[in-house]
Amino acid sequence: MSETAFQIICGILFTIYVTVMIVKLSKRSMHRDIRARDVTKGHRWCYTGMFPRPSYCNICETLIMASDGAFCDSCGVCSDSPDCIFTADKTIPCKPITTTVTTHKHQWVKGNLPFNAQCEVCEKECGTEPELIDLRCCWCQRCAHDDCMKNLSVVCDLGKRSDCIVPPNCITLKSSRMRKQLLIKEVIRPRISNWSPIIVVGNQKSGSSECSVILSSFRRILNPAQVLDLAEHPPEEALEWCDLVPSDVTCRIIVAGGDGTVGWVFNAIFKLKLKREPLVAILPLGTGNDLSRVLGFGEGYSADVDVEDYLDQVSSAHPAKLDRWKVRYSPSRNLGILMPAREVYMNNYLSIGVDALVTLNFHRARQSPFYLFSNRLINKMLYFTFGTKDVLEHECKNLEQRLELYMDNKPVELPNLEAVVVLNIATWGAGVRPWTLGAGGPDAPVQDFSDGLLEVFCLVSSFHIAQLQMGLSEPIRLGQCSKLKILLKGTAPMQVDGEPWEQSPGNLFITYSHQATVLKRD
Repeated sequence: MSETAFQIICGILFTIYVTVMIVKLSKRSMHRDIRARDVTKGHRWCYTGMFPRPSYCNICETLIMASDGAFCDSCGVCSDSPDCIFTADKTIPCKPITTTVTTHKHQWVKGNLPFNAQCEVCEKECGTEPELIDLRCCWCQRCAHDDCMKNLSVVCDLGKRSDCIVPPNCITLKSSRMRKQLLIKEVIRPRISNWSPIIVVGNQKSGSSECSVILSSFRRILNPAQVLDLAEHPPEEALEWCDLVPSDVTCRIIVAGGDGTVGWVFNAIFKLKLKREPLVAILPLGTGNDLSRVLGFGEGYSADVDVEDYLDQVSSAHPAKLDRWKVRYSPSRNLGILMPAREVYMNNYLSIGVDALVTLNFHRARQSPFYLFSNRLINKMLYFTFGTKDVLEHECKNLEQRLELYMDNKPVELPNLEAVVVLNIATWGAGVRPWTLGAGGPDAPVQDFSDGLLEVFCLVSSFHIAQLQMGLSEPIRLGQCSKLKILLKGTAPMQVDGEPWEQSPGNLFITYSHQATVLKRD
């Protein structure tokens, strides 16, 4: 073999090796290890200015003053001072993520029982005296008088929501020397019928401090490792649970946040190409929450949500398929330079014009350093203010002159308008069902979020939006289609699922992409 041929063969083999390594690294980079907290280092303390009821320190047993309170959001241990916190970390074990004990036992926490707590043995009310008395298991949530506890079995069956919980004796951890962290290595199936673990992900940017309080409530009921904050863990990390559990087990994912957070999780599921996709439920904390309304989980929750009641709602929900649409934007040439195309995915709706302008103005106000309050009522008032402002200014008038619309490749003649709205789900604008409004509603084509069709309609002004909100008008329906093309000749505000921006001239293509699996309540 000549030297030249040998060099060519070596070059080919090296190229193949590099290609294989790049493919392996790219596949692995899509997956992430699930980090776990080291509970041996102490409790997960949360500081609060007020407890929902009089609470007592688990160390010194004195009444906790409002300004000094701290509690562990995993097991519920309370403390009233730094010294007591230090002592509790050393003497009271926290709710474990994993254990080597084969039989799961009750873990009793003394005092500070919830309202109307009932003894599991004598069925009388307990925890009513103004002192640190009686007990609660931080796994099954059963309560008992101090004298009655001896009559209970030491084995804990995790209570009536055991099908949601990953028992600590089913989790194996490993240590990462590189990052000095504990990682979840393996999850085995417990001896629980119809076991379908629930993983909770929350976005603290939705609903202000409400999300952190709600995540704490979930940690008290589930294994703390099942609850992840998106401020600390990307959604891909939470979705690794789907690959860790046995292949015939389906995980359920609860997304605590707004429509944007839900879309973020959907995108991660689609990107990971999981062998068994999870069922997604929504605990709405945003402002609009239109997808949550359609799926039957309500218009929005506050921090005092009854998490146990919500878990019952999730257990009674059934799987459904949700269409997801790819929105591809190809910009026009600017000074002879062709800018790269952009792609996003749509779950709920898309709009161009005054509807998106109001959302964009609100988004800019919320990003301002002077925006100090994040409250659902205040957000709705801001929306109303920006909508009222445009009634006088009409910034999007004659929008029909700035765009061309093609539904299933057929051009559509547009009336005088200020907005075009494309629907995938039935609700829009925080609960309005525009497609069935007015005299034309009963005759409108049937709408379904899993039929592979989009509904397209027009708005003539901000005042028209207000009329729709009050049920006093109806949209200008253009019809249904399976694909949509919009030629935008000028700059206009645009939004997809509540995420707004200023769109430059170019071509928009909306085509069917895939379906996500969600949980829907009747």
